[in-house]
Amino acid sequence: MTRGRLADSLIAGACSAVVAWPLTTLFTPSTWIRPTLAMVFAVVVVGVVGRMLTSSWVAIAGAQLVGIVLAAGWIYGRGHLWYGLPYSDTVLAFNNLLVEARETIQNYAAPAPTGRGITLAIGLAIGVVAVVVDHLAVMRRSPALAGLPLLTAFLISASNSGNSLHPMFFVAAGGLWLLMLGRQGIASLRRWSTTVPMSTTGRRTTDDNDGAYGYAAVGRSLAVAGLVAAVVVPVVIPHFPTRYLIDGLGRSNEATGFTDGQVGLKSTLDLTKSLKTLSKAPVLSYTTNAAILTPLRVGVLDNYEGDNWRPERDEVDYGRLTSVPLPGELGDDVPRETYRISVEDSRIEAPQIAAPTPLVTADLGRVSWGLDRNTSVAVVTRSVSSYSFTYLALNPTQQSLAQSRQAPTGGFLRQDLRVDPESQEIVSKTVSEVVPQDATRIEAARAIQKYLRTDGGFRYSLDLPETVKNDLGQDERPDAITLFLRSKVGYCVQFATAMVMMAREAGIPARMAIGFLPGTADRGTYTVRGSDAHAWPELYFEGIGWLRFEPTPSGTQSTVAPPYSLAPTTPGNDPTSTSTATGGATSTPTRPDGRNDPGATDPTKTTGSDSGFAGWFGPRTRSLVLWILLGIVVGLFGSLAVPLAARSRFRRRLRHAPDESTRVEIEWQAMTERLGDLGVIPPRGSTPRQAGRFYQREAYLEGDQTEALRRVVSGVERSRYAPPGSTVTDIRVDTQAVVKAVSGVRRRKDRLRATWWPTEGLLEWRDRRAAVARLVRRPLDRFQDWRDARRDYRA
Repeated sequence: MTRGRLADSLIAGACSAVVAWPLTTLFTPSTWIRPTLAMVFAVVVVGVVGRMLTSSWVAIAGAQLVGIVLAAGWIYGRGHLWYGLPYSDTVLAFNNLLVEARETIQNYAAPAPTGRGITLAIGLAIGVVAVVVDHLAVMRRSPALAGLPLLTAFLISASNSGNSLHPMFFVAAGGLWLLMLGRQGIASLRRWSTTVPMSTTGRRTTDDNDGAYGYAAVGRSLAVAGLVAAVVVPVVIPHFPTRYLIDGLGRSNEATGFTDGQVGLKSTLDLTKSLKTLSKAPVLSYTTNAAILTPLRVGVLDNYEGDNWRPERDEVDYGRLTSVPLPGELGDDVPRETYRISVEDSRIEAPQIAAPTPLVTADLGRVSWGLDRNTSVAVVTRSVSSYSFTYLALNPTQQSLAQSRQAPTGGFLRQDLRVDPESQEIVSKTVSEVVPQDATRIEAARAIQKYLRTDGGFRYSLDLPETVKNDLGQDERPDAITLFLRSKVGYCVQFATAMVMMAREAGIPARMAIGFLPGTADRGTYTVRGSDAHAWPELYFEGIGWLRFEPTPSGTQSTVAPPYSLAPTTPGNDPTSTSTATGGATSTPTRPDGRNDPGATDPTKTTGSDSGFAGWFGPRTRSLVLWILLGIVVGLFGSLAVPLAARSRFRRRLRHAPDESTRVEIEWQAMTERLGDLGVIPPRGSTPRQAGRFYQREAYLEGDQTEALRRVVSGVERSRYAPPGSTVTDIRVDTQAVVKAVSGVRRRKDRLRATWWPTEGLLEWRDRRAAVARLVRRPLDRFQDWRDARRDYRA
């Protein structure tokens, strides 16, 4: 094996594999490791065999590249090979996977999900690195030069992880490279002439520190010192800003430390900059029983001056509140529904906390919090990662919303009627064109929202214009609101600001709210990301309070206007939902003969012999058999508990849906969750069209199945992005066809798990269990609060 240089080849392969280790900080889960190691192993084996057959480095490098292609086809291209060999279909399949990998890298912050495309991309990249390292370190005997491709691969992870890499990543890579370098250096040094006597075994025969072994000892000392310095020096030198891999993975919340950073929205908004983010970094995840999702509010801003929004001074009374008084302006006759939201892994830093409104009850553990008396914004004393709220979804009637536009006299509303003086001229002109003179408050609000959202020709874009043409064709730089109303280009901050000012001009108190959109669903759990940051207006209605409106078009951001903000489609149709949650008692099943005692004996048989079956089934045996039968019956009913809970949860969500668009969204989510139960899970954050391509590729759909999937995707896109009032197609039949088609190509154990153990059912039972736990814990919490209050009083 001397000619094949097995030891050198193994060390070079180990170096290539270890520099891929930091990629575990960029992609999760780490399912790419085994295929990547197989690719590196293929390079090592082909290199060793090639060097035993020829000394041509061109032939060996070519053979290794061919080995990478064959190994990639066998590992990643199964189903796209011709008699085990890659061909044109393999190239097309790999192209699709690499495009998927590029989209993942561009759209996700680290750690990004590990899809098939990412696994292929990492395997090919590390395989090529292994070929270059093997050629330089083994064939060219230049391990120092081989450190360049190794350093490049390492820096891709180090510069895009967003956080400081653990020192062990560097120590492992640097140590193996030094081992490779030292092995080659000692081999070269031994070829020099020396005066040190050597034995026949090649070992030193004296205690002299000169010669090859003396140089080796010095080299080892310098190597250790270099590794220690490389780890210690960055601690005292500021960390350079993260760089971006194709403007993707480098996004992060923090640039230092070994833990995940926290995020927060600025308490002031610059109309030309704030909330302009493409970050896919997770902010929080949550579950909810609400049929209609609502944005999570973080702050409220009242004062606008010089293109900037600023909040009023906080007035908060902190405490460990479990129940929250309703806003004083909310009348008892306003229809409402109560929902729950449970947040996990929140990374929002104090004093901010994301919550819907208005709140009813709260569970933040032992964290003190409170509501601002002026804005009802929740504020915490320290960051909390897990919490839950119950809140109200208001469904005001048309009669209660049809109020006069005469401004209320409340002093706390004065600042909410102030129009920016620099843009008042164009705002007043626009309101006079959009809002009828005799319009009620809700009619004016709906007209303004419709003008900005659909009718006014506005376009959503994160790239804001800096100038606008005047009547003479000259460039002008007006104030931010005027620039937006004239250019008709902006994102959520501009749309919300324009509606606030137009509503104030129309005599409706209005203010700016900031927070996050509801996020995207993944098997019943919603994930909110940095790119979900959003701003929306809140308008005041007497007897109801502050209501959310949504002027931002449903384009790049999935913004959905509340039902009350849309004009009724049928005269006299009130969108208010009057359904209430009801519960029922479970009746005790009775036997057909009316007897409930399973151990009762037939009264007509008071005598008889013990022969036959009667001899085998004595009293104790009959009791045992009956208990076994009872256990089987209970087991059968118990096995239906989870599927029935999933079905009940789905039907309840459909029943509470206010319109067809929401029903389509619920049916789409239900389909993705069922396919997820079957083990077919698209990359997180996929659009409906991307998810559809993923399902078709993974389940090999064709013919009518493909058409059904296409209709589902088309229906979802139409429900999300079509103008209000458009016809929405029911997709329920097609979603069932897609689920059935995918189920037909999955393994039996996947089908059984999806049927008897669906995620929706588990979430439903978890919610019920949590509700019972809160009910049981409530007296204990009250008793503990009473003890704490008593102890504080005594102190």
